[in-house]
Amino acid sequence: MKERGLTKHRPTRRMTRDATVLSTYPLDGMIAEVHRLLGPTWVLPPYDHLLPPHLENPSSRLQQDDIDFLVRKGAFDVLEPQSALEFFKAYIRHVHPHVPFLDLDRFSALLLEWRTGYGNAVYKGQKISLLLFQAVMFSGAFFVDLKHIYAAGFLSRRSALDSLFQRARVLYDLDAEDNKLTAVQALLLMTYWYENPEWHKDGRHWIGVCISLAYNVELHLDYSGHPDWSLRKVLWWCIFTRDRLMSLGLQQPPIIKDQLQSSIPLLATDQDDIVAPRFNSKIGLSYYANLHERLAQIFIHKTYLCRCVPDDLFSWNCQPIDTLPSTKPSRRSCLWLSKMELDSWLHELPEDISFHPTPFITDESDLLLHSHCAWLKLIYLELRGVIHRQLDFLSEQYNSRQRLSIEAPDCPVLQSAVEFTMILQDLHEKHLISYLTTTSVPMILRAGILHIQEIFLANSISDSASIRRLLHCILSLQQLGSRYGSALFVASLLGAPKGLSVVTSTPSEILSHVDIESLGRLTSNFSDCSDSTVIKIREPYDVDIVSGLKSKVENLKIATS
Repeated sequence: MKERGLTKHRPTRRMTRDATVLSTYPLDGMIAEVHRLLGPTWVLPPYDHLLPPHLENPSSRLQQDDIDFLVRKGAFDVLEPQSALEFFKAYIRHVHPHVPFLDLDRFSALLLEWRTGYGNAVYKGQKISLLLFQAVMFSGAFFVDLKHIYAAGFLSRRSALDSLFQRARVLYDLDAEDNKLTAVQALLLMTYWYENPEWHKDGRHWIGVCISLAYNVELHLDYSGHPDWSLRKVLWWCIFTRDRLMSLGLQQPPIIKDQLQSSIPLLATDQDDIVAPRFNSKIGLSYYANLHERLAQIFIHKTYLCRCVPDDLFSWNCQPIDTLPSTKPSRRSCLWLSKMELDSWLHELPEDISFHPTPFITDESDLLLHSHCAWLKLIYLELRGVIHRQLDFLSEQYNSRQRLSIEAPDCPVLQSAVEFTMILQDLHEKHLISYLTTTSVPMILRAGILHIQEIFLANSISDSASIRRLLHCILSLQQLGSRYGSALFVASLLGAPKGLSVVTSTPSEILSHVDIESLGRLTSNFSDCSDSTVIKIREPYDVDIVSGLKSKVENLKIATS
């Protein structure tokens, strides 16, 4: 027993049960010495002290570890008041007319209260969602003047977009927003994320998440008596148009099926409708002047135009080519019906929002209206071109090698591309190209491919009109390159010489620089173009053109080398 007792209390590795000093003393002494030399450890303050007073605190369901993570990721970093106002001004001019769901007066009043300390009694005690605030700043960063980008502390527009998007993204990923309707609004703005192939979650991903959450809050159902009915109705049509335009740009089937998945009534064209107040608010009038009614009409007619995009316009790309002949009759009839709807839309478009090339425009609000009228016409021309390309491909007289001629009455494909490029030229002359949305990049690519085909099939490779049209496509893409990740790459595909000015290059130099190999990879469903762009060339009509151009471009390169 005695030996057992000695064994029980025997010290092991110089450690005793009755220590003469505190066991943490050596460590405490080391920490104290580090503090003496380097200063104490920084402790995060409560997150309600990290945000300005005009912003809501994140969800109370978040744990402290979540808050610490958000702080480290910069989610609580917000622009200074003056910078935030400048970014918001850009949002009002160039984002809100496309997706007019935001209450501009409320948002602006709370920003001004933060900046000046004087608030509007109507909004006293109200706050802005942190997630929505970061999303608005992100979308405004596409169009704000570069001097305000630099003043906000960013080195470039691209770095500003990356930083602001990641702030919104991490807030959404951690469920920092309790209000699902607010989260839908933020997600809709996050779909403007440019095509960066390094990220698997591109704009197409975010529109899918946005639509999924919209269904979750039953945004697609007709709740006319709902207290937020005005917001819900406008927001649904904003989501619908965004989905259709992304489908048209990327040539992928839309997520929302028009007739089957929504009971929301169409927006009315009269000015008593719920869209008009989104533009003729106090802050809206200060930026849109007397043009607010026409901007509201542009959005309403854009929803009508997007309804002309058939649900299955791009679904045939998923079918084996040998199944196409059996589907030709029914598909052709559907395409002709869409063409008739499109012609009817153009016929009913009010004259005061129709695009007309205008030599001189100096007023800022007139330039704003001009750019939005131009974008509406570009959407129409792209859809018209897509429908006619598919009709041509399904025609028994289809020949991918036939000469394209703008004078030919039976060549609406080229006519649409030529008119599309003329609008680009008009916007370029007025320095408005950079205000086009990300959807314009793949549209310009398809117009450029047609112009290259037009040049090679003409009698002379130096056809000045055709070369000028291709030149305007390249210049437009180069201007968009500072905003959208794939625009510069697409410009190089169309023949932009590296290190040389495309303006001073000869036609042969431009055409010999057409990257036909990369264009060919874009036509393949199985190729990996992850190092460049998420854009694909999917339509059989365009695939045939690229295939036919390969030998012509290669022969020209040999001749000019």
